[in-house]
Amino acid sequence: KSIRQSARAHGYRSALWYAAVRWKDHVLNQWAMRSAWNGLRVRFQRWRGVNIGRNVHIGPGCTLDYAYPYFISIGDNASLAGNVYVLAHSNPMECHSKCAESFVAPTVIGANAWIGVNATIMPGVTIGEGAIVATGAVVNHDVEPWTMVAGNPARSVKTIEH
Repeated sequence: KSIRQSARAHGYRSALWYAAVRWKDHVLNQWAMRSAWNGLRVRFQRWRGVNIGRNVHIGPGCTLDYAYPYFISIGDNASLAGNVYVLAHSNPMECHSKCAESFVAPTVIGANAWIGVNATIMPGVTIGEGAIVATGAVVNHDVEPWTMVAGNPARSVKTIEH
């Protein structure tokens, strides 16, 4: 019953097809998170549907949205340090539906951006070109190009000379 409900919620008509896609995504994401080589991490995420530019680094332990990987874009020369979370959807429990809505939105990490260890990028956020997200930051709004943000929630701390 729960697989059928999840399949419908994610736009699939067949629970079996949904389960197969979720299993494939889960396996590829686990391989990407645990791979010792960046090239494999990038390849596995591309196979999941993440739009990844050239010369991108994805650190070990990164989680790119489980349900909607194809809503994530990472620009050329961007770098994600280890244990970064990049989300493209929010699906609160029914009991929280009055204070938080369910939505899916594209999440974009611009070219030459650098995302620090343990940072979290929330759904619908665009990280501008050359921006830096500090370690542990939680980004819930767009980041201007060539800007450094830090904190929870992330706030601009400086403009980067380029």
